[in-house]
Formats: sequence, C-alpha cells, structure tokens
Amino acid sequence: MTRKELNLAIFEGKARNVLWQPRLETWILYHRAKGTLPQRFSGLTNLEIYDKLGCSIRYGAHAGLAYYYRCYVETFERSIDNTHVELITKTEKGTLRTVYQIVPGGMGYGDNRRIVEFPVKTVEDLKVLIHLVNHQNAVAVPELFQEAADRVGKRAEPTVFLTSTGFTELIKIHAGLLNTFYLLDDHPLEFEEYIEACNHRDMRIAKEALKLPCRIFNLGDHVTNEFTPPPILKKYVVPRWKKISQLLTENNRFVHSHWDGNSRLILPYLKESGLHGVEALTPAPMCDMTLEEIYQATEGMVVLDLIPAIFFLPSFPLKELISFTERVIDMFMGRLILGVSDEIPAPGEIERIEAISELIDKKFGLPD
Repeated sequence: MTRKELNLAIFEGKARNVLWQPRLETWILYHRAKGTLPQRFSGLTNLEIYDKLGCSIRYGAHAGLAYYYRCYVETFERSIDNTHVELITKTEKGTLRTVYQIVPGGMGYGDNRRIVEFPVKTVEDLKVLIHLVNHQNAVAVPELFQEAADRVGKRAEPTVFLTSTGFTELIKIHAGLLNTFYLLDDHPLEFEEYIEACNHRDMRIAKEALKLPCRIFNLGDHVTNEFTPPPILKKYVVPRWKKISQLLTENNRFVHSHWDGNSRLILPYLKESGLHGVEALTPAPMCDMTLEEIYQATEGMVVLDLIPAIFFLPSFPLKELISFTERVIDMFMGRLILGVSDEIPAPGEIERIEAISELIDKKFGLPD
C-alpha cells in the first residue's frame, strides 16, 4: 500500500497501519536559509527530503481554489518608518488599515510581519469587513489541483484548505482577541451579521471546492479554550461545522478542523460537530489535555498529529518521545495520522523524525 492509499484508507475506516505525516516545511525553510540544513539534504527538494526521512506530506498538494472579490477592492502597502508598514484596503463601503511591525529575519528566512494595529477597531470598520466577506468567493481550477497532486504522487492523498471560522478569523486577522469580544458585547446585531456573512461565504466556497477531484479538506480554525470557550464554540462554530460536514459527507468527501493549543474545555463538542477528523490536538505536557481525554472525545474520528512539538527539542530525552509515540499508536491505531502537534520547531532535531520512521518501519513496515 502506498502512503497515498493509506492516507485515504484511514479516513475511510479501512486502515490497519500508521501513516507518519509530520509537517516539516518550516524546519526545512529555516535551516535552508540559515545554511544549517544537514549536508545529506543538500540539493534536495522538500518532497525529496520527506522521502529521505520516510514521511508522508500533508499539504504538498494544496492547490486549486482561486479566491477573489465580486466587488471593488483596492489594496496597497506603504512604509511608515524603518520597522513598520501599513496595508490599506479600499472598498466602496470604506477603508481598512492594518499596521505591521517588521522584524528582520524573524524566522531566519525572511522578515516576520506582526500585526500591531488591527484593521477592525470600530463597528463601522466591522461593516466594511462584512461587505468584503459578502463579496468574497473562490473558483475551482481543477488543472492546478491535478498538477499539484501529480507532483506529490504516491506520497499522500491531497488535502486542500477551506476557510477558517469567522470568529477566529476576526481574532487572528481583523480585530484581535480583546476587541473581538468587545465587538460581540457592544454591537451584537452587527456581530451576528458578520458571522452570518462568514457562514454563507464558507458554504459558497465549500460548494465550489466540490468541483475539485479532492477527497480531504481542512478548516484552519485554530479553536482553543481562549479563542472559542464553550458558549462561543457552541453558538458560533459548531453549527458551521455541522453544515460543512454534512455537505462534504453527502458528496463522499472528508473534512477535519485545525485545533492547536489548550482545548480541554471544548473537547466534548467534537462528537456533535459532524467533523470526520481533528488536526493538531496537543496533549500534555505541552497543553492541557491527556491522551485519555482526547481518546474519549474523538471516538470514531480520525486524529491527526498528537506528538507534542516540545518532544523534538534536545532538552527532552529521546526515550520519552519514543515511549509517548508508542502509546499514541497503541491507543489510536486505525484512525491515526501520526504527526507533530503542530510542527517540528526550528531548533528541533530532525533525527527524531527519523527515529519515529524507524519505529514504525520496525513494527508495521513503512508504506511505499
């Protein structure tokens, strides 16, 4: 069985093997830029590095959806000073302004742009954002998807990103954590209008995505205890999951949501979400969930990752990583796509990725 075949078989409930699918792009990019990439990887592409390490790749074939606005939008960027730039977004309903701090070489491979002034500060700004969301759409381009899928080949079943939930988008991109909750409390009618606009947009794009010959989709939601505590999750996020999951299930597709961070309080809502899987749940000692709690909350679902990123740092004994990995495999076998929650950090030891490949090969045999 190939890695691609096993990837899909896990979602179909037909697997009896483990797919080792860590995300390595950030680590590779960092060390390639720093000149610290191990010599044995010199001249290799990302895909070839995955092959050399015995791993599958998760998002190597993310392609095929082209996003656009069905309204007038003009964006441009200009410098404020040596360390700050502003992004101006003009629409017929108003203008939004985002300010970024530029940290040179923030990740070792380029400037790190940090939002220091979010574009949505007032309810009038929120109305401009609602206008944009109402006119956001995507068109499926199957040729682009197929080109990416062919490049990945047998390494993995392609996974394509869909939109994040509007609630966490507001926190991460548009308003920040504190102001999102102020807007919710001070302007509930406009806030509800924003969420409804996001939900309609998400369904538009999910329906368009069905035109791609893709079976697995991801929602980059980033839900956590802090971002989406139980009352918020139940009201604003779970209904959206149910609708998208129902649409994709009816069309023989699969969807999982990205969770990373402390999530113990919202774990019980997974069973009513309709999701086929959940990505990047991060157990203790890194976050606030035990493997037993995750096991109970995800019964019948595919779980992706589960190995805390800190286990790949030199400060943690290798035997702890191996022991934890064996425990994860024993508990979740058959519905597990093993990976790092969330990614191997730049200081992480790539030899530990190989150690897990060797463990799986010894116990089950690595898929082709």
